[in-house]
Amino acid sequence: MASSGSDRDALTFFFDFASPYAYFAFDRVIALAEEHAVPLHLRPALVWAILKEQGIPPPLDSPARDAYFRADMPRSAAFHGVAYNHPPDMPISAHLAAQLWLGHPEAVRIDLARRIFRARFVDGRDIRDRNTLVALSGALGTSQADALSFMDADTNRADLARGVADAVAAGAPGIPFLIWRGEGFFGADRLPQLRWRLEHTLT
Repeated sequence: MASSGSDRDALTFFFDFASPYAYFAFDRVIALAEEHAVPLHLRPALVWAILKEQGIPPPLDSPARDAYFRADMPRSAAFHGVAYNHPPDMPISAHLAAQLWLGHPEAVRIDLARRIFRARFVDGRDIRDRNTLVALSGALGTSQADALSFMDADTNRADLARGVADAVAAGAPGIPFLIWRGEGFFGADRLPQLRWRLEHTLT
């Protein structure tokens, strides 16, 4: 069901391994795509880069927003039924994790994404650390040499940059951001609306 292409009748999902809300949404988005039999295009991007391009201040820079999100993240995790331990280092750039993910074949990408998200938001591991990422991909049979090369490959850097550019061009105000037939849905809390839209456009 997951694909890296693009077409109007596919559901496009921009996500970032640094975003807890992308983690909360990840499996639910996959389930929605499977339930409605629509192709799913997984597009890694970097939330900090999207915010910078859109001229949006980082939300955790505001004390009021920081306090709200720190209370909301565990609540949202409980609502979505996923395990969660709040990372001490927020925000971070997860570009190495995204580039590692992009280097892998599509057949293992969903599994690898789940491992990276769990490492960050459940196990408290540093996904900026190359050794951590090598170990996560090694569990899927990827060699250390291949994992390191994926992290630094120019093609994967370019693919990630395209993900950011495409999200910005689509008007994404942050991550997670989903597009269905030209309509954007921002945030894990918009998944019920996305479900509603899928049900009404596919019947």
